[in-house]
Amino acid sequence: MESPPQTVPNRPKSKSGQLSDLIRARIADGEWQTSLPSERRLAEEYFVSRTTLRGALKSLAAEGVIGSPSSTRSGRMVAAPAKRTNPNPAAGQVVILTPSLRESPLLLEHLAVLRELLGNQGTQVHVREAARLAEESDPTVSLRRWAKDAPPTVWILHKMPRSVQQAAAGLKLKAIVFGTVFPGIDLPHVDVDFRAVARHATGRCLARGHRKLAVLVHRTHLAGDSAVIAAVGEELARAGAPPPVILKHDFNRSRLIDTLDHQIVPSAGRPDALLVVNQHHILTALPHLLHRGLRVPRDLSIVYLSNDPAVERLSPLPERYDLGDRLLRRLAKAAQESLAGGHPASAVLLPRLLKGETLA
Repeated sequence: MESPPQTVPNRPKSKSGQLSDLIRARIADGEWQTSLPSERRLAEEYFVSRTTLRGALKSLAAEGVIGSPSSTRSGRMVAAPAKRTNPNPAAGQVVILTPSLRESPLLLEHLAVLRELLGNQGTQVHVREAARLAEESDPTVSLRRWAKDAPPTVWILHKMPRSVQQAAAGLKLKAIVFGTVFPGIDLPHVDVDFRAVARHATGRCLARGHRKLAVLVHRTHLAGDSAVIAAVGEELARAGAPPPVILKHDFNRSRLIDTLDHQIVPSAGRPDALLVVNQHHILTALPHLLHRGLRVPRDLSIVYLSNDPAVERLSPLPERYDLGDRLLRRLAKAAQESLAGGHPASAVLLPRLLKGETLA
């Protein structure tokens, strides 16, 4: 069963507050009827620290939703399902559909900003994990059922495949793609200009003599990743360089590490530079390659095609591309226009280069 929209107050929340909302909703769904998973499992699933998790659990315990732990290894007992309040139908709502928060830890931070930007308008912002929807070959029936009795809703499609974008367009839902829209689908979208970023990053690598490039993208076929791969390939072909090596991985740390050990660490056949698109990939790849003894950037240059606070804590500091809060402000504006009955224009934003320490 898909998780229903999760209702939260209009004011922005801390990460632990957002996490308590997500856990409370899953308890109310009946997913955890007797006890929660262990703290370690929950922290890994939501990609948060133990401190953040314990703050969320403390709030839930104070509400009487869960009991006290017998240990951090055994899960807390569930006291009773939490009751949800319904959003104000007149104000409308924004529902973000994403396959999994576990694979999109940065989305928790995006949610806090969107709630702040839209909450002053009386607009509720929810998140719905929709992994099963993303796996359906034709999700039209499911989307129609979800939208049937909902208040005025703008659906934000985050990391959803072509099938979901097509279904939303076919149903004429008020939908905005938070990312790149697939060719031939008539939906507004708000995204980074990944094609331009990929061309720029490839050009900087070529200018430094790096002709063998690898690109690390998500395993699921996403339009933005396809744009990156195409742009890198075009720039390399124009320079007479070999096509890029494409590495596709989900959030499975062990499998990603295994690929890095076999295709990046050995000196024979090692690329000159690695371009990384997703946050969870850079957070695993850079520390692991350093752990394996690679000297970054002397042995391998690394460029991150985005930016976020977690990455800015890494050492060496990655070469990266930053938009600040422009992307989320444009997404909030598009949602407001759609709720008001308008037809928001698509926006593809060009970030600025932040020079780091990982490009030789």
